[in-house]
Amino acid sequence: MHLNKYMAFTLVELAITVLVLSILITLALPYYHQFKSSQERHLVFRLISNNIQLAKQHAVIHHTNVVICPSIDMLSCKDSMWGHGFIVFLDLNKNRQVDYNESLIAKEQTNLYYGTLNWRGTLHFSSLSFMAEHGLPIGSNGSFYYCSSTSKNLKIILNKMGGSRSEDLSRC
Repeated sequence: MHLNKYMAFTLVELAITVLVLSILITLALPYYHQFKSSQERHLVFRLISNNIQLAKQHAVIHHTNVVICPSIDMLSCKDSMWGHGFIVFLDLNKNRQVDYNESLIAKEQTNLYYGTLNWRGTLHFSSLSFMAEHGLPIGSNGSFYYCSSTSKNLKIILNKMGGSRSEDLSRC
């Protein structure tokens, strides 16, 4: 059996290949994290905006208050835990908590990796409430703050009419 000695890598060729790959990875990794952080930022804005519109619609359709609140287990509200996720539910007794007879409308897991998400509202509640009569967030206007470790910070503003818009922040 004849083996061709030119079919394998030499130790020098392997070392050079590993060196070039490690340099490329070192240069590309920060850009990759910045790209993923930017994607997370856009996802947060889209999730919040879509669920605000959903809550407004359900409040008017079902003629009952609808609440968006932070949640860890996607079954109950947990104060100031927006970074894990949030739930949208029909709040029949207006206590801003999920009770056994109240229906969940949506569950959104955010599981943020590159930033944090917080809500600061006018009445200092950790949840948003949309009124049954007209779907407006009476007493729940305020802003979400997405503070990123690698990309631009974001402020999502909820106005008195239930509209949302975003602003870039230099710092959180």
